[in-house]
Amino acid sequence: MQIFSPPFSLSRTALFCCLLLLAATGCKTAKTHYREGLERASKSDFIGAVREYDAAIAKKPDDPSLYRLRGVAKYEMDDFDGAYADFTQAITLLPTDAESYKFRGDIKQNRKQYKEAISDYNQAITHQPNYAKAFNNRGLNRARLKDNKGAMQDFTQAIALQEDYTVAYLNRANLRMRQKQYSTALEDYDKVILLDPSMEQAFYNRGVLHHTRRNRKAACADWQKAFELGNAQVSALLSRFCK
Repeated sequence: MQIFSPPFSLSRTALFCCLLLLAATGCKTAKTHYREGLERASKSDFIGAVREYDAAIAKKPDDPSLYRLRGVAKYEMDDFDGAYADFTQAITLLPTDAESYKFRGDIKQNRKQYKEAISDYNQAITHQPNYAKAFNNRGLNRARLKDNKGAMQDFTQAIALQEDYTVAYLNRANLRMRQKQYSTALEDYDKVILLDPSMEQAFYNRGVLHHTRRNRKAACADWQKAFELGNAQVSALLSRFCK
């Protein structure tokens, strides 16, 4: 006797495969979403990274690192309010989270809340005493509040912790320049340019220092280099002083 397969057997197979596929895609763990978020962030796909961190947080809402990473992705997207909320939640879950304090301090700095930013940098440094970026950024805020001594100490400490920290050298040079400590400022500008010959701001500022010390030839050479590196505002100085 001939046996016929039921007419719906193929449909059931297809449906079963579909259910397996849905289960596989729907059962990603928080760790999988975390890794995919990191990968997307490494490729500057911050929208995709936030989406993956959203999914990870939905599965593991008490993990402070997920909020921190999502905060960083939002920060890169200029979603500072969203980033601030995420860093605050990370700190709530992990009060020793130095990196979240540092990033939240950066947001406060951008909002010109300098005292509040310093408070967050203090916390970052307390929980991670070798955090060079926190020292540098606290120095910037101290300088804006006219605490030049504290700013100088912070820039110097940042450099001590990270000897190739060009931004800290530049900030210390600018502070020394404002304090008319020209010789030590020049040393710092020289160091910046040695470490990063493409930093046009260092050439521009060193040119200003040379001009202040009446070394027009050196000033014009630095301004010309800054112009070649893309600093358009220096063209006025070249036209006025370097004909």
